[in-house]
Amino acid sequence: MEFKFNKSKAIKHIEALRDKESNNVFVPSLGSNATKSINQMRTTFIKNGYKDLIEAYFPEELSAYDVVNLTKTIEAKVKALCIDNLYDLEIIFHLIHLWGGNAGRGLYQIKRGGFKNNIKDINIYKKLIRSVISFKELDDLIKEIDEFERNTNQIGVAFITKHTRYFSALNKTYQCIPIYDSVMSKNYMLKHNKKLNQYVPINDPTTTKIPGGRKELAFYWNAMIELSLEYKISLKDLERILFVNARGN
Repeated sequence: MEFKFNKSKAIKHIEALRDKESNNVFVPSLGSNATKSINQMRTTFIKNGYKDLIEAYFPEELSAYDVVNLTKTIEAKVKALCIDNLYDLEIIFHLIHLWGGNAGRGLYQIKRGGFKNNIKDINIYKKLIRSVISFKELDDLIKEIDEFERNTNQIGVAFITKHTRYFSALNKTYQCIPIYDSVMSKNYMLKHNKKLNQYVPINDPTTTKIPGGRKELAFYWNAMIELSLEYKISLKDLERILFVNARGN
């Protein structure tokens, strides 16, 4: 088998948050590390031509409470989405990227082309989002992610899946399909190393522009879906539990 999912580690995190009496699982907040990264990304926006956007939503640095409001704002905008309104669609893009944290800064940095040059046409994003909302098979969505990755710069699987995560709330089959960034890959995904003849952590998600990257993403998503069904936890809550426990506060 080319890939393995560290199910035992995932289960350990789930069980640590399970209430033994009610059998409910506590879902933690993102924590201070996430808040710090989001504020760093806020600074990136301001320094690269998006001061007006940031000040319209978060004129001051975000607190943990503000991060919760950011999430709610994105969810509300996604729910009310008119996909043909490209202005609103772009606003949602920026807010999701803010939520994703400063690891996504390259997309906005002027020295790396800036947003307008890296996302050459917001219609490319619109096409991806249409697929996110309507896809029925994981492979179909992965093909669209591959196409989006090929037609943009400075954005890879880690951040693309942050966008698909929010918009898949509108998908009837796979609601809130989990993010797949370096926190999730290096903590829960393993790939067989032929030279070492053992499984080693995947430090960063592999690009979907190659077959191995598409297989990797499909394997991860299927493993998360199976775990979600087994423990009767939504994909949204499962992602949060595993992410926060892997990253720490």
